This record gives sequence, structure tokens and C-alpha cells, in this order.
Amino acid sequence: MTETTETPFEALKAATEENTLPMAQLALLGTVETPGETRALLRHGNKQVEIVRAGDVVGGRKIVAIETGAVIFDRNGTAQRLEIPERGAQNQQPGAA
Repeated sequence: MTETTETPFEALKAATEENTLPMAQLALLGTVETPGETRALLRHGNKQVEIVRAGDVVGGRKIVAIETGAVIFDRNGTAQRLEIPERGAQNQQPGAA
């Protein structure tokens, strides 16, 4: 059985609107949970969308965990968290993830 994280309506809307989510920044669009693994759907600043899993490296940051609605990265020994953005959270800094 596959479980998916319910993406908030505002995040879905923001993901498809021009100039809503910062295009120069990494954005978490959602997470997908299956019995053996949790994956995340990320959008890069260049509009590329990618499905990732723990252990993948994105923008020089290694994904150490994926939780419901969040990705935890390690960058040079520092943990960084990226969450699904909410409407109005368009100023989220890429270094914060």
C-alpha cells in the first residue's frame, strides 16, 4: 500500500503559479511514503522536478532523512530542514534547507 502526504492546497496552487515559489531556490513539493521507503518531490530553481530518497545528494547537500512534509539535509556536518512551503512563505531561504 502506498501512502502519500496530503499537500496543502496552498502549496499545490503555489507550485503551479508563476513567481509564487522562489524559482532560484530549492522547493519541496511533497513526500511519498511506501512501506519500505519515503521519497520527496523537489523542484530546483531551474524548474527541474526530481524524486529523491535518503542518501541522494542535491545541491551539495546529502539527504539524511525524509519525513512527512519535510526533507533533512546534511551540509558539512550541519543539519538543514526543508519543508513544504505555505502560501506567503515565498521568502524561505535556500540555505535554511
